[in-house]
Amino acid sequence: MMVILKKPVWAACRLAALFLWFTAVVLPSPSVAYVLEGPHVLQLTAEALGTIATLQVENKLLIYPQTPEAAPAVYDETAIYVMPERFRSDIVSETIRRTHLVFGDTSITVIDGRMSVDPDPFDAYQELLRARTRWRLMRTLNRLGVETAICSLGRVDERVVFVLGARYPDESVSQVAIDKTTFLPVRLLLVDQKSDTAGSRLEIVYRNWEKLQSGWFPMQVQFSMDNRLVREIRVASLRLNTSISVETMDPEVLKASVAANAPETPQEQKQKAVEAIQKGVQDFQKKFE
Repeated sequence: MMVILKKPVWAACRLAALFLWFTAVVLPSPSVAYVLEGPHVLQLTAEALGTIATLQVENKLLIYPQTPEAAPAVYDETAIYVMPERFRSDIVSETIRRTHLVFGDTSITVIDGRMSVDPDPFDAYQELLRARTRWRLMRTLNRLGVETAICSLGRVDERVVFVLGARYPDESVSQVAIDKTTFLPVRLLLVDQKSDTAGSRLEIVYRNWEKLQSGWFPMQVQFSMDNRLVREIRVASLRLNTSISVETMDPEVLKASVAANAPETPQEQKQKAVEAIQKGVQDFQKKFE
């Protein structure tokens, strides 16, 4: 038996069907509507980070022991940023003297007067802070193993973030989390896919961002290795746009000073090293005249 619907009922059915079609076809799903493309997110991140010319930061570096009940070791560190190409970190204490110098794609580390050949993965934290254009952010992240073409929405510490490099909640690959509201970096996760041993996952978390004239800088950086807090940087003080001597940021000058101060270096070679330092300073000045 055929049921004939009255006009008001028939109209309501047609309206409901039209609504379902509109929401399914015309309106995009939330997962598509609110996920920006990776390059767009990095452009907004570059704008949010702003510009900083030079910055000298006095840090407290905390090294946490494996036993939670023991107190961390604390070191005074001076970090110098000459954006975007140069960075230098100096730690001088009774137990260690360490200098890490970055110039472009070149970096050298001197520990207790000797050149170190093993790279320190913890030094990667400052690369993101120096990259303040979209091009440099993409280049830096790609070099760190983050696939910037992949972007998804996720959460870090209850904050909604853009995750570049992975489909949230996948944490098997290197990725960076960008705050959806401020567009400032929240977390950099570096995963060594060639190794499944301890130390293959380094998590760098940037906290307490503060405005410095035309740019932003984190006052706290935490490092976790395989989900265990291993070290922390706390900014004690900073000076913006301070004058930095050219030889301080020249890797050739640092190399020559190591040779000049090495006890096993013959006197003649030491003299050549001193001359190399002087020439390095002159050449470095010419680059920026």
